[in-house]
Amino acid sequence: MTHSGMIFVILLILNALAAVIYLIWYLVFKKDKDNRKQYVMNMFIMLLCPVVGILYFFLAFLKFHFIKLGERDLSDVEFSKKHQTSRVKADEERERNIVAVGEAILVSDQEQKRANMLNVLLGDTEEALSAIALALNSDDSEVAHYAASFLQSKMDAFREKVSRMQKMIEEGNIEDEECQDHILELIWYMNHMLKQKVFMQVEQVDYVDQMEQLCEKLFQNARSKISPECYEWILSRIMDLGEYERAEVWGYRFSEQYPDVLSAFTLRLKLYFETNQKEKFFEVMGQLRASDVLIDNRTLEMIRMIQM
Repeated sequence: MTHSGMIFVILLILNALAAVIYLIWYLVFKKDKDNRKQYVMNMFIMLLCPVVGILYFFLAFLKFHFIKLGERDLSDVEFSKKHQTSRVKADEERERNIVAVGEAILVSDQEQKRANMLNVLLGDTEEALSAIALALNSDDSEVAHYAASFLQSKMDAFREKVSRMQKMIEEGNIEDEECQDHILELIWYMNHMLKQKVFMQVEQVDYVDQMEQLCEKLFQNARSKISPECYEWILSRIMDLGEYERAEVWGYRFSEQYPDVLSAFTLRLKLYFETNQKEKFFEVMGQLRASDVLIDNRTLEMIRMIQM
């Protein structure tokens, strides 16, 4: 082999080695598996275009990270903290066939009703269990069976996970952060299921009691771990049961720990409105007006409705 041929073969070997190292670096060390296809494609470009491909990606890397060409125009960038809505392209092929659960069980054609129900159950149902429960009263026994089987599997999975995590928490040390994190995870998980009210009343009460006991453990041992959202969850679930005295205890704790959070006021306003405790309602409303907390439209509407 000639000298130039040897140089060419060495360049090909080094080029292939660099391409493989590039792929391993991003997929193994950087663990960026979301863009796996892009990195594999880049590696093939490097292999098919020796030296030139690597040089292209290297210069692009330098330009992106180190070279600033001109001033960035930030005139259209908004730095406010107001709510932004993300718009993600829909899966049009599937969306054409999806209907609301309520509509699915109202279709007169039996075959279409069953197809609609199966389509609903194959979709994202995590937030729709209470709606699916409506299908239990369908005049079509097959549709009711679909809904019953689906809900039963979800409830069984919930029972199993709650039991397993409760055992893990009992065996752990409440002083350990890992145990506290397990409690927070279980509280979130239980609330996500219980707010949809798919259990019978006796079981709903039992799980809300368990959820409150978990919150009590955190309150007594790691109060700082209880977030405003956690207070909102336990307050809402206890109020759903009509246990207003217990809810008032948590409302007081919420306002003590987070005096500048709007929901610490609104949940107590809702509590005193539902129990017709006007003096306490207006006392909390006075505290809200005297605070620096910004009041949203929903709260204003509730106050206007009470004062009418």
